[in-house]
Amino acid sequence: MRLPSVLSDIVSKILRGKASKEEVQQFNSWYDKGIDSAWHIQDHKKREKAQVESEMLQNIRRATRAQLPATSPKQGFASWKIAASIVILIGVGLFALKILPAETPEIQETTFLTFENSKGMFKKVKLPDGSLVSLFHNTTIQVAENFSENRLIKLSGEAFFEVKRDTLHPFRVESANLTTEVLGTSFLIKNLADQQEVVAVKSGLVKVFDQVDSIFMLTPNLRLDYSKSGGAVSNIPENDPLFAWTKDVLVFENTPMEEMIRTLEDWYGVKISADLKQTNTCEISGTYEKQSLENLLELIQYSIPITYQIKEKNVILTFKNCP
Repeated sequence: MRLPSVLSDIVSKILRGKASKEEVQQFNSWYDKGIDSAWHIQDHKKREKAQVESEMLQNIRRATRAQLPATSPKQGFASWKIAASIVILIGVGLFALKILPAETPEIQETTFLTFENSKGMFKKVKLPDGSLVSLFHNTTIQVAENFSENRLIKLSGEAFFEVKRDTLHPFRVESANLTTEVLGTSFLIKNLADQQEVVAVKSGLVKVFDQVDSIFMLTPNLRLDYSKSGGAVSNIPENDPLFAWTKDVLVFENTPMEEMIRTLEDWYGVKISADLKQTNTCEISGTYEKQSLENLLELIQYSIPITYQIKEKNVILTFKNCP
């Protein structure tokens, strides 16, 4: 026996919270009087009645919990009448087509694990998929806790990524204004306060898009410099020091003394005091690979007339004959 269409509409309204008081009363009257042996399950999959009822009641309970608000005991009883009626309706196909709207998937908020690197060292983080992230000084990354399924990282600072290839799970890095997406490659992102964001590619193909849907495709030896006014792609010169720190190589290129001091403080995790005058115009250029602080200062003395004192984490620099 087919359920009258008017009752099908009422059941649908009740489940959506749209039924009037009169329609609820009409449904209750039908339920009390209308269910008898003439109503039965006709399952096109030829399942046993007990199997069908068991499967459908599980869905019904989920649906009624999600769609029917908790009310008085009397109203709560009515919700189970609706559940019973839906089991009856399975034979005429109304359960899937009309009575229950599709369940809305729950949106689960992504949780993150945080890794930080301060001054004086470089830190490498091995991710669950085997990818490696090298953290520059004063850098923080947040890694999605479900990283195996959601390869998402948030970056503040500067980091070099060596990504294991996985075509099913793209690797994404979110920085201040950009999202960088790869399948498997190596690249660097610099996201520092009050500076342009930089994405530089060492190997593979990298896609970068901003918050206004501009897309930049980068191949090896290309870099993107991005500010709020837009982005520009250029070639990375052969001897560019952009990746040098990933090999523990310190590079100065016509570097003023104030900047050199800040770099040494970050690189070695020390505090430097200096008698540096505002009129000082000295600059330093040079490449220094895996040097201790004392060895480095000895080498700098060949270029810049300074003397130094090192006491644990404190350094005093004295400049001589440096205008």
